Amino acid sequence: MLRQDEYLDRVYAGLLGKVIGVRLGAAVEPRFWDARKIEEVYGEIDYYIKEYKNFAADDDINGPLFFIRAIEEAYKENRELSAIDVGNAWLNYTAHGHGMFWWGGYGVSTEHTAFENMLKGILPPTSGSIAKNGPVVAEQIGGQIFIDTWGLLCPENPLKAAKLAAMAASVSHDRNGIYGAMFVSTCISLAFKKKEMLEIVTEACNILPENSEYRKMVEDIIHFYKEKSSNWKGCREYILDKYGADKYPGIVHIIPNGAIIVHSLLYGNGDFGRTISIAVMDGDDTDCNAGNVGTIVGVFNGSKGIDKRWRKPVNDFVATSSVIGCLNINDIPTLARYIVSLREKLEATDRSKKRIEDKSVDLPNVSFDFSLPGSTHAMRGYPE
Repeated sequence: MLRQDEYLDRVYAGLLGKVIGVRLGAAVEPRFWDARKIEEVYGEIDYYIKEYKNFAADDDINGPLFFIRAIEEAYKENRELSAIDVGNAWLNYTAHGHGMFWWGGYGVSTEHTAFENMLKGILPPTSGSIAKNGPVVAEQIGGQIFIDTWGLLCPENPLKAAKLAAMAASVSHDRNGIYGAMFVSTCISLAFKKKEMLEIVTEACNILPENSEYRKMVEDIIHFYKEKSSNWKGCREYILDKYGADKYPGIVHIIPNGAIIVHSLLYGNGDFGRTISIAVMDGDDTDCNAGNVGTIVGVFNGSKGIDKRWRKPVNDFVATSSVIGCLNINDIPTLARYIVSLREKLEATDRSKKRIEDKSVDLPNVSFDFSLPGSTHAMRGYPE
């Protein structure tokens, strides 16, 4: 079992990894960029390729931080969490038509489509189902990019992480869109205790439905890795040839990007900087993929395993774009504490367990104590 202080540190590291990965990948997000163009312009990436004074709100960070707030409502009403609760969190924290996620049009953007469905009274999981939206919309990348915090809430409990991820993703996604959510969330949960990345990827793969397309893709890349564990570029070429974005319908399909996640996790082999760099050099949805693997290897290494050269430009700062302005300027240590306290509320909503009555559920906010290693709470001096 994790000690509470160790759990807090790993959550902090996971959030740091998410923000660092998104920041690294944002500079070469499609459509102009792909793996070939990135290599031609930047060669081997091993650090940020663009500077930002204040990194703007990003959907990859918005979703994970706000959709888990559904737990608050279930806890207040002393009932089990449901997909409808998560859908209500979408509606409660998202401004209609801007912010939170990509508003690319009904039937084009998966999240836009699910949001409009819910406004019309079409509740989860129907709001994200293939029956309602078709397979192309339902199997885009959003299923896995918004799911990180569900894994953070389930340390060393992969089955629960997969269950919650599937429930949360069903608001907007179906089939492979849900399986990608399960895979990423399970990897995060396992990263709290496992010591080998291959073991994490393999065990997360085994949670997925047999014969599912997502599972077959993961198994295929694991097999390639076992045969050629030192040839990361060879594996990238294999992925581009077999699972490239041009092979799948829609704007950003989940399978090509899931393949990049598996590739970078295996060939990064637990090294934080190497893993997120491979995810970006692989192209496709670079900020999404580097963000997901950043969470996984962040948890895997803990905060001391993330070099300060990656951390310094971030400075613990996070901007979001919810409808509630006071929640949109954040620091990562405070968010980590919130997730730790939210986990206890999540446990209290589980009807199979006795409701938690002690004061630890309602921990008071501890602001700016700098207790986490290297934390800055987004403070900075002027002039910089």
